[in-house]
Amino acid sequence: MNGRHGLLEIPFDQCRLVQPTAWAKQITHQLLNGVDVVPEFRLLAPLVRQFTSGSLIDLGANIGLYTLLLRSLSSLPIIAYEPQPFLFKLLQRNIAFSHLAQVDARNFACGSQRGEVPFSIGINGSVAAGADATCADTTCADMEEEAHRTQRGKTVVKVPLTTLDEDLAGVPSIALLKIDCEGFEFDILQGAQRLVERQAPALFLEVHPTLLGRFGHSVEEVLAYLEPHYNLEFWCFERIHAQTRLTESFAKFLRPKGQRYVDAQQMLASATGSAPPGQVYFIGRPKKK
Repeated sequence: MNGRHGLLEIPFDQCRLVQPTAWAKQITHQLLNGVDVVPEFRLLAPLVRQFTSGSLIDLGANIGLYTLLLRSLSSLPIIAYEPQPFLFKLLQRNIAFSHLAQVDARNFACGSQRGEVPFSIGINGSVAAGADATCADTTCADMEEEAHRTQRGKTVVKVPLTTLDEDLAGVPSIALLKIDCEGFEFDILQGAQRLVERQAPALFLEVHPTLLGRFGHSVEEVLAYLEPHYNLEFWCFERIHAQTRLTESFAKFLRPKGQRYVDAQQMLASATGSAPPGQVYFIGRPKKK
C-alpha cells in the first residue's frame, strides 16, 4: 500500500479488483468495506437472481464493480457502458483479469441523442453541463499520468454520445437497465423511450436530486416519466451524521442500512427538501400490460 506506481489487485467480494496503486484512499475503502462500498447492490441482487433470459445493462460501469458483482449473480450477457477513456481501460482490465465471459464493454456516454458531449474526468466523473473540453486528447500515453489526472478531476474531454434505443436496437431482449450517471439520468431515459415502452426491462436507477438541475431536469420529471411503465419503490443509503467526531468515526465502519421510503410523496419531500440526499435509488418492476 506504500507504492505509488502500477496497478494493484485486491480481493473484492468473490472477485479480484484491479486499479491504480496511486488511488490509495479508494483501495483502503474497498478493503475495509468490501461489497458495502456499494451497499445499494443488496437491493439489486434478489432482482437479478430471478432473471432467466435477456441481457443486463450496466450503464456507468466505472472500473467494473457492478459488472463483477452482476457476473457473480448471473451468467446472462452483460453490456457495460463507461465513457471515460482511462476508466474504460480499467474496466477492460478487470473483465479480462477475472475472465468474465459474455461481457461487452462499450466506450460511450448515453443520452437523448447521438453526437459528442463534454465529460469531466474523475474517479466518479460526469457529463460536464455547459463546459468546453480542456484537453483535445482523451488519452495519455502514460498510465501513471492518466491515473493521477483522473484522481485530480480537473480535466474536461469530449466523449462519444449514443442513445440506448439506437445502440441496443439489435439486442433481442433486455432484462435489466442499471443506470448510475451522476445527474444525467433523465437524458438517458429520454434516449431509451422505445426500449422502456417495448421491452420494459427491470430498472435500477440511481437518481441524484442535487445534480439533475445541472441539466435542466428534476426528480419530479424522472418520476413522471417512469410511473406509467413501472411499479416503483424508493430507497436511500445516506448515513446520518453522528453528533461527535468519535461516534462519527465509528459510524464509518458500520454496515450502511437502507431506508425505504413509504411512497413517492415521501421520497419527493426528502429529495426536494432543504437537505436532500445525494442519491435516491429507484427500483422499477414493469407494470403488466
